[in-house]
Formats: sequence, C-alpha cells, structure tokens
Amino acid sequence: MLKYEEKLHFDKYYNKLQSSSVLHKVISLVCDVAGYIVLYYFIKYIFISLPDFRPWNNFMPWFSLGGVLFSKIDLIYFTYGLILICYGTMKLSKITMENHSVRNEKSNTPERLLVTGYYAKVRHPMYGTFIILQAGFMLSLRSLGGIIIACIIFAFQYVNAAVEEKRLLLPTFGEEYKTYVQNVGRMLLTRFEVVALSLIMLLSAVGFLF
Repeated sequence: MLKYEEKLHFDKYYNKLQSSSVLHKVISLVCDVAGYIVLYYFIKYIFISLPDFRPWNNFMPWFSLGGVLFSKIDLIYFTYGLILICYGTMKLSKITMENHSVRNEKSNTPERLLVTGYYAKVRHPMYGTFIILQAGFMLSLRSLGGIIIACIIFAFQYVNAAVEEKRLLLPTFGEEYKTYVQNVGRMLLTRFEVVALSLIMLLSAVGFLF
C-alpha cells in the first residue's frame, strides 16, 4: 500500500492532512464537488460519440447542455455519485493518516502491521476506497459502458490486493498476517459499501427493463 501511495504522491499532502483546518477541509470538499461536476460532464460528452445502451432510456429529455441530453433520472444518478465521491475522498484522507502512523520516517516502510481503524474492518480499505471513487463515478453515468468499466475496476483492485498480500504482506509479516486474515475476512469493502454500490447497480439493472 505504501508503494501505491508513493505513486499517487500522497506524501505531498500528508502534512496538510495533519494540520488541515476546518476551512481547508471545506475548500477541499468544494474542489472535490467541482471536479466531480466537470469530470461527470466531460465523460458524458465523450459517451455521446460511443454506441451505448442506457438504463431508463425511455425517459423524456429534461434539458440539453452542449449536446449532452439529461433526463430527470440523471439527477438521481448524479447525486448518488456525488455522495460516493465525497464519502470516498474523506475516507481516503483518513486512511492515508492511518498508514503514516506506522511508517518509519527514515526508511519509509511500515514498522508494524496496521490492524486498527479502517484496517479492523477490511484488509485493504484504500483499494476499497478506490473502488468507491472510481467505480462509483462510472456507475453514476447511467451507462452500460460505465457499468462495464466499473466491473473492470472492481476486478483490478481485487487482484491488486490479492497480489499484494501474496508478494508483500505475507512475506513481511508471516504468521501475524495469517492471523489477521482470519480475524478480518473482508478484503476490500465494508458491508455498508457493498450495499451502497449494489443499490446503484440494482437501479441500473431495473432501468434496462424500462
């Protein structure tokens, strides 16, 4: 996980997370919302030129923006996706702080196995949060293409976590990690997160019938 953090340059933001004021958190949240809106429209615009089968496609268009048609059902998908993005962003910052709490400042490696906080619920909460952010966003697009990409994201993060356990965590922590696996059976997502993603998948599945 720490190598993954380095690739995403989380270290640059760690000090800000430690000393972040309420104002900084509000600004970050506003930036996340703005970023989600821009990206949502951009991907919807790209999907115009691609053949696609959308759930609830018989709904009458509500309005058009730059050639992108929006139905009232899109408001539900958009709001749901926005909630997932805000939830995932806040969770990701807390997980980053948890990871750094066991890191050796000089060697930049974990000094002990982290089994508290989010890691007491699932073994790879950061990868699970990536699913919330990435797959949650794709599911909010009301698109068959988005659903397929979301499934690919889930499979990729699951494989990524399994490979990390086999190649890094088990060799590093041995029996301690085996015991941890027995105590914490969930690998990526909490029960609440599974339900949250399942609901929007169910909404899409039902929508293909109408």
